[in-house]
Amino acid sequence: MSENQSANQAAVENRAENKPWMIETQDLTRIYGDGEQIHALDHVNLKIAPGELVAVMGPSGSGKSTLLNILGALDRPTSGKVFVNGQDLEKIRNKDSFRARTVGFVFQLHNLLPTLTALENVEVPMIGYLGPTARRKRAKELLALVGLSDRMNHLPSQLSGGQRQRVAVARALANNPPLVLADEPTGNLDTAAGADLMALIRELNEKQGVTFVVVTHDLNVARQTRRVLVMADGKLIRDDCIGSPIEEDLKVWSNSELGRRIKEGDFSILEPLGISHEEALILKGIFENSPAAD
Repeated sequence: MSENQSANQAAVENRAENKPWMIETQDLTRIYGDGEQIHALDHVNLKIAPGELVAVMGPSGSGKSTLLNILGALDRPTSGKVFVNGQDLEKIRNKDSFRARTVGFVFQLHNLLPTLTALENVEVPMIGYLGPTARRKRAKELLALVGLSDRMNHLPSQLSGGQRQRVAVARALANNPPLVLADEPTGNLDTAAGADLMALIRELNEKQGVTFVVVTHDLNVARQTRRVLVMADGKLIRDDCIGSPIEEDLKVWSNSELGRRIKEGDFSILEPLGISHEEALILKGIFENSPAAD
């Protein structure tokens, strides 16, 4: 079974019965520019089941953020279809109401309002949907959920970077959305704070059943999810289920330039390392039979 088949099969097995896909795209394409056109997304076909925790990786300009913007109804595709929680985004007239109810957002920059406390920042998305008392109660519950009960009356400037991102996560959950889109949420955090944030996201995914799609450049962050989508030049080129640490290391090696050449039988790259032809054949067999084998 290929990687794409394996990952897609896992999505099918995890999909709740009689419920729509949380995310489904059909030949999703986004083109920018009138003269020299840029295909930010190029016929992307994707299915994500409710309750999945998915990472999206790829070099800058590969289409990761464009994909998130379209899934969150912040941008419109040039062609193709997008369904979120069973809703055809093209047919939704009130996009603001859809985003407020269905999608939470967490960005690399927390985007908290600097003059509002953590509690007040979490309340903001609920204005117009809940009354003051209910908003305050819900905001307190969410800050407790992300471990910030003792910081709810602090301004963003009085919080650490990791704490500000936790407030941003609480705010994203304000209206109980089934889907949260996170664009480089650990990008401005140190290693420890980033690990703590991903542990929180995993916990919310497991205990609250929230579907998370996390864009990241950090392989360590991606490994904290359960499925990794890899993009390049606007295309979805890989779809992997996360395995054991050894399996993940094999995937990285197998898809590197070194791994590609070894699989093709070009062992010249190994000669300076003192690796014999017999040892190279063993490596070739490992790569060909690894979870990353084509």
